[in-house]
Amino acid sequence: MEKIMIATNSLLASKPLRQIKAIRIGLDAREIEKLVVHFKLHPVELASMLGLSIGSLRYRVRQGLRLDSVASERLLRLARVANHAATIFGDSISAGDWLLRPHSMLDNATPLSMLDTAYGAQEVERILYSIEHGLPV
Repeated sequence: MEKIMIATNSLLASKPLRQIKAIRIGLDAREIEKLVVHFKLHPVELASMLGLSIGSLRYRVRQGLRLDSVASERLLRLARVANHAATIFGDSISAGDWLLRPHSMLDNATPLSMLDTAYGAQEVERILYSIEHGLPV
């Protein structure tokens, strides 16, 4: 499984207090573009999950602006879940496909769309855990 080498990966490997500090400061919006390219995600769906309009997302990425703490936390959550999915499915493209495919256990919502809340992310991670360990989904 290839891992995307971006700042969020370094942050994911760090201690929780460092992650909290980085979230509060705000992540660089250019990390969004790296995730879009690596996992072949749709920018419109990603913008929605982050709580941004597509115009705002594109502007922030182009200007290299920082995200607010809410969008930063959601982006870091996506990076964690997407890397977990890539480990399970074997590559980033398969992981991205899975994140964008409606899932019956999520009332036919996409896993990506559920990552806007901590509870939604827990449900997505529960499904990934079940897949990983061969449990019923």
